[in-house]
Amino acid sequence: MNALRRVTFLSFTALAFAAIFAVQSTGQINASVNYGLFLSGNLNFHSPAFSATAHRNAVSLLPLQGDTSARFAGNATSFGLAVGGMVNIPINSTFVISGRVGYNALGGSLKTPSFVKNPLNPLDSAASELSLESSLNYLEISPILQIHNLFEKSPLYVIAGFEAGIPISAKYSVSERIAGSPTIPAPATNPVQYFSDAAIANAGTRFALAVGAGWPIAIDGRTFITPEITYRMPFGKVSSSVNFDSWSVPQLRFGLNLTFSSAPKSAAAVKSTLQSGFDGVGYYDGTGNFQTLTQARVEDVSYSELFPMLPYVFFPQNGVIPNDSVQRLFDPGQKGSFSIPSLPPDAIEINKSTLDIIGKRMSDYPAAKLTITGTNDGKGEAKNKMLSQQRADYAKQYLKSGYGIADERLTVQVRDLPEKYSATSVSDGEAENRRIEFRSLTPEILDPILMKSDNQRIAFPDLVEFRPFARSNYPIINWKLSLSQAGRNLREYTGTDTPSPQRWLIKPNELSDKQVPIEYTFTAHDSSGASSEASGSIPVEYLSSVKKRVEQLTDRSIAKFSLVLFDFDKSEITPENRRILETLVLPSVQYNSTVKIFGYTDRIGDAEYNLKLSTNRAAAVKSAIEAKVKDAKFEIYGLGKSVPVFDNASPIGRHLSRTVQIYVETPK
Repeated sequence: MNALRRVTFLSFTALAFAAIFAVQSTGQINASVNYGLFLSGNLNFHSPAFSATAHRNAVSLLPLQGDTSARFAGNATSFGLAVGGMVNIPINSTFVISGRVGYNALGGSLKTPSFVKNPLNPLDSAASELSLESSLNYLEISPILQIHNLFEKSPLYVIAGFEAGIPISAKYSVSERIAGSPTIPAPATNPVQYFSDAAIANAGTRFALAVGAGWPIAIDGRTFITPEITYRMPFGKVSSSVNFDSWSVPQLRFGLNLTFSSAPKSAAAVKSTLQSGFDGVGYYDGTGNFQTLTQARVEDVSYSELFPMLPYVFFPQNGVIPNDSVQRLFDPGQKGSFSIPSLPPDAIEINKSTLDIIGKRMSDYPAAKLTITGTNDGKGEAKNKMLSQQRADYAKQYLKSGYGIADERLTVQVRDLPEKYSATSVSDGEAENRRIEFRSLTPEILDPILMKSDNQRIAFPDLVEFRPFARSNYPIINWKLSLSQAGRNLREYTGTDTPSPQRWLIKPNELSDKQVPIEYTFTAHDSSGASSEASGSIPVEYLSSVKKRVEQLTDRSIAKFSLVLFDFDKSEITPENRRILETLVLPSVQYNSTVKIFGYTDRIGDAEYNLKLSTNRAAAVKSAIEAKVKDAKFEIYGLGKSVPVFDNASPIGRHLSRTVQIYVETPK
């Protein structure tokens, strides 16, 4: 009882000091007390290092003699339960004191190999296994500090505190299973029982540090279910007896708390204020300003689009195989049927097939040779050219086995950072430097991909941004934005927590050839169970080629060129891309063409600096084209990183964003 009083006093003293600290920090209490139950499943990690011989009754083995060197020293895992009551005392919106009293089961099974031998003939021995079954049950008192609102708009909290346990039951049993041998038969009663429910000598009070996290879920405003995970690191051992030396039991708990608010029902059952809607639906004009979209136009035009080809394949940190987010590898059994024209008209998706595109083109140009350079990020992977080598070898083997490219046509080089590396001071740059690079003196191997059609439906604008909102006094748990036209699903975006702007890049022929509106619906749910929906529509004007002829509207052709022209933080046109401008872009520019050039950057760096950089990129391309076709009309726009033309969450998207997009509109 003295130990119980001491633990209780220390625990509530810790609670009192934590409460005083929190009140002094804020000077107010602004929430009601919760009380309830906790239940958890425990993983108990036993770490013994004591003699097994001390727990074997040698007399019962006569005329056999036991192994004197056996030790319980192997780690073991057991399962148990913890259950009890709890009270949560909110001090303010950040700190909650949680006091818990309950039952904690830590028992488990320890095993170690051993042997027995006949003392009359030391060469006669038989293998055995010693087992120690423990029953370790504690009355647990835990003062815990919960820290809330560390993460914006998230109910997740972290906890830190102490666990103090008084042994309720500290017993153990020891047995030995003897395998037997030709000269030493197994005993009739096997295993041999030495001790059964013997007391663990000097089993002491358990003290442990508790850390973890929880996620409260409101059921009706007064009732909460909280999944919680904690790790318990003990300060001491199970027993101070030399016979149980160095036996500790850390514990991982997966629990569920059920608590009830002490506030009156009228005060606790707060009605959800969930509202959803749109702060805007629009597009970006040529100067990068957001404009409300009142109508979309779909037009039949002669259309061609040039998609850039990145000469890179990216890898995860310390990885030697690219993951699906950056490279979608063709089925090994079907590489012979891979077709470049069948790729989707999407720059990022095209660049997820780099290895197969190169493999197909190397097959089409049997005289071409290819250099593959493996690199690393120069930080966590620094000075690891072996990793760079493995990445390059992976690509080489893929091209050899999948496309039959001869070994002498493939040259492998390795280095640490790439020759033209991205910023090493940010994680985005590090991810971009984990790659392989391709070079070939045959330009067709790495040329951009041109997709052309005499009659395609093109949307204006082709990039629409939806700005949905969901506002509630409860956390938002999920939302969905659905787009459709004439009952046909176009896109669906989903997420959790606060919704962010969603950008829809409309692909050629994605919209209907009917003059029907685009419908959009946004639905949100909060943790109270409330839901809210908002919807709208975008009128669509469809200009078919027939309508243009009947109404004598000017027909035109449109050529769009998305060119990766620039290295990281550069505005100079490389010789390779100058060749692309002259051979692929200039033939589309006529004396009566209007050439609109939009410059972009990735998200790395200062917004004002990037705006200037993107303008310089657009100006450099204008100068290169204008030098050849002086009579064309030119418009240049620097948009910096304000309009994310490609998804910057991936290294492919960031590289593609260091670009200009060129629209060449020519009346027919």
